Parts: sequence; structure tokens; C-alpha cells
Amino acid sequence: MTSRSYEVRVSGPLPADLAEGVAIADVTQEPVQTVIRTAPADQAALLGLLEHLRVRGVELLEVRQLTEAEEPDPTATE
Repeated sequence: MTSRSYEVRVSGPLPADLAEGVAIADVTQEPVQTVIRTAPADQAALLGLLEHLRVRGVELLEVRQLTEAEEPDPTATE
């Protein structure tokens, strides 16, 4: 089965401790938005991330599945 990656956009900055214990591959902040890229193990893990954001009061703007060209390279170093 092919792994799927997703981009989750939320309003405003992400609280620093929110990413603890959640599978997040990359977090970037853009003006008035935060972009989270993740490759959850399954749909339940994606829903768990979304629920984690909801209970913390983070406003969800968009969730979309990334194309292969948009997926982050796990071997890339910054």
C-alpha cells in the first residue's frame, strides 16, 4: 500500500508543544498560517492529528492530499 502525505493548514502560529507525540514531518509558518506536512500511518492517525488540533482550539483552514511531486523528501537534510 502506498503511503499518503497530507498538508494541513491552520490559522495563526502553532503552539510549540502541540507537535509533541504527533507524527508531523514538517512545520512551516507563513503569514497568518501554519502549514503542517505529515505522512500518517493510516486514516485514523490523520483523524487523530485533526482531533488533536481541534481540542487545542486551533482553527483548521484546509486539509489536502499531496501529490508525489509535493511530498517532502525524507532523505533531505536542512
